[in-house]
Amino acid sequence: MQSLTLLDVVNAVSEYARTPNELKAVVIHLVNSGKVKLHGDFAGCKIDFAHIPLMEPAVGSQTVLPQQALDEAG
Repeated sequence: MQSLTLLDVVNAVSEYARTPNELKAVVIHLVNSGKVKLHGDFAGCKIDFAHIPLMEPAVGSQTVLPQQALDEAG
């Protein structure tokens, strides 16, 4: 498994995320589930999402859960 920085993960996910909330949710899921291994300052860390504010969804936007986003990404 390749080891990535948190910035690497955020940059990769941001290419596909449709909203800031989706970006946050997918990055948190990838890091906390162990699907990606971080190195650098955040090696071995888990993200405490209780302290990360999520923006209110825009009217008419869809909320995509992390696993759903991963399934759709293939």
